[in-house]
Amino acid sequence: MNDEPKIPLPQSLQEIVGSLLFASETPLTANELRDAVRAVEAAEGENKEIVDVYRTCTSREIDQALRGIEKALEVAASGFRLVCTGGTYRLQTVPSCGRYVRAMLKLDRPSRLGRASLETLAIVAYRQPITKAEIESIRGVDVTANIKTLSDLQLVRLVGKSELPGHPFLYGTTPFFLEHFGLASLQQLNDLDPTLQRSNPRKKAEEYKKKIDEKPADGEAAPDGAPAADEAAPADAERSEQAADETETAEAAEAEETVQDAKVDGDDIFIDDTPDEYDEEDDDDDDGDADDDEDEEQDEEDVEDEEDDDDEDDEEDEE
Repeated sequence: MNDEPKIPLPQSLQEIVGSLLFASETPLTANELRDAVRAVEAAEGENKEIVDVYRTCTSREIDQALRGIEKALEVAASGFRLVCTGGTYRLQTVPSCGRYVRAMLKLDRPSRLGRASLETLAIVAYRQPITKAEIESIRGVDVTANIKTLSDLQLVRLVGKSELPGHPFLYGTTPFFLEHFGLASLQQLNDLDPTLQRSNPRKKAEEYKKKIDEKPADGEAAPDGAPAADEAAPADAERSEQAADETETAEAAEAEETVQDAKVDGDDIFIDDTPDEYDEEDDDDDDGDADDDEDEEQDEEDVEDEEDDDDEDDEEDEE
């Protein structure tokens, strides 16, 4: 006769799932919970039919058990809750009790990220996968130190290389990022602020590919045998300068020929550089000067006549 006490079987699948989450040191996925439940076989003397029911559980039944646990913990207000981060489930204390837990465990207050690091992390979270150059173009400053800090805290990681020239590294968030901020998936970032929407990685990859396809190769000639833009501009400038030089040379030659012809004919050459607007004033001045000279000559003649008359009068008086 076996005197070993018999342990009763669990009353529901929800009870089994709750015990697995409580005993696990790491978060568990729904598939891991299902495999753990199916791995148990009926012991000797146990009701095999009941155990077989649990061994044939499906993923849908596991999800129903998880939702039941979540609601039960909310109603009970027992100080912990069921949290899903990155597709994994775990039991976690509520934030309002964090100070008491830290005091019991004698833990220091967790360090907080600076404003610059938070801005960089937000850009990576919403625009991942993203290169360091793209982050700097958005922030306008160097982010090398910020990325190093986030990498040391296991919030950001390398997720690959871009197809752009130089193949720069692409950065993205880690599973610990979701766990730290209590997010089930990156899709929840769109629900936090409707004005901010996370970029689509597939569309970004297509944009990178378009940039590479549209960029012409170095030294490649333009269509229809036309020279490249960089080569065409200097050529046009040189042609313009040559045409201007030829025009000036032709004008100078014509002027020189005119001067030589005039010298041969014996004519005096006078070049009037005075603007037309001043020509009339100059002519008026010349006419005015001629009139003044005539007036002065007339005055002198009048004076001489008067003197002659005076002399004649004096002679008559003496006689």
